[in-house]
Amino acid sequence: MTEVTFKVDGVDGEFYCDADEVRSYKTSKQLARGDEQPAGVFDVMERIFMGEDEAYIERVGGSIEDMNKLVNAAIEACKAKNSSTSPQTSNGTGAK
Repeated sequence: MTEVTFKVDGVDGEFYCDADEVRSYKTSKQLARGDEQPAGVFDVMERIFMGEDEAYIERVGGSIEDMNKLVNAAIEACKAKNSSTSPQTSNGTGAK
């Protein structure tokens, strides 16, 4: 687990996510299949936000649109953490 701290525009305080879950193929696959298998999306949210998904979504506003805003902020934070200056990507293997 690689914990990343991030903020959501217009919301006070910090949030935390598991960057490994955000970047995983399994997560992407479950999110992409959300229309067919909506329960999988909630499993993903729980994993990404390490069990704090319900509290986080309420802090952001409580709606599905707010859920998207939260996930997008987490994705952006993980992209920033995995920039070209990050050791995770500069060694070519993706290993730490």
